[in-house]
Amino acid sequence: MQKLKPLKKILLIGFGITLLIIGCGAPVSFTRTVKFSPKNDEITTTSSLKEYLAKNPSPKIVLRTTTRVNSDNVTEKEQNNYLYNAIESELLKSGFVVRDRQLFDKIVTNADNNNNYENLKEKSDTDLIIELTNLDRSIAYQTNKYYDSKGNERTSAILANKTYYGATIEFKVIMISTNEFAGIYKFNYVPCINGCDYGPTRKQTRQELDKSESYEAVEEDKLIKFVKNATNQLVSEMRS
Repeated sequence: MQKLKPLKKILLIGFGITLLIIGCGAPVSFTRTVKFSPKNDEITTTSSLKEYLAKNPSPKIVLRTTTRVNSDNVTEKEQNNYLYNAIESELLKSGFVVRDRQLFDKIVTNADNNNNYENLKEKSDTDLIIELTNLDRSIAYQTNKYYDSKGNERTSAILANKTYYGATIEFKVIMISTNEFAGIYKFNYVPCINGCDYGPTRKQTRQELDKSESYEAVEEDKLIKFVKNATNQLVSEMRS
């Protein structure tokens, strides 16, 4: 058998190594971007509340947490204390005097105080009630559209089966001295406003993709950030 010349041997070995590297390399990914449009917040502030805060920039407030919670993961009030604490922290930073909500709830349970707002104001030493009426961290968003690396809009049957989660939070403000609903505020967290990468590889199956990219609700760090931002928006809207 004719022996290969040294140069041919080198070329063949090099070609084999190249094939081995390609075969063992990471699967090729395709960058795809998913985007959702922002959802308008719902803001109502009475003139009496604006006038009151203009004269009293540091009112005594209490956060009431008789909230309806919608989430597969969070169902009890006690499990949401970290969110309530985050709200109260932002209110304190904004110059409000924050009363103890548990103590306030005990005062409210007294029928005389519950039916007489003068008694409630005097015994609680509180000016405003900020009631958290709804917190939902499982607002579903779905789409079958994405944008490729060139910015062209495409569709995907696999993407249509994927769910992204947003959140909503609602507040109601009550002026104790006049027993007046002074404001209603609803803020929304919409996922992927600035785009989320959706990039399955060639080796991923539909089942693997759905499992690796599915969530039951907004992740805790994003939820805390949203709640803090919503609280700051609340204060800004109350005072504007």
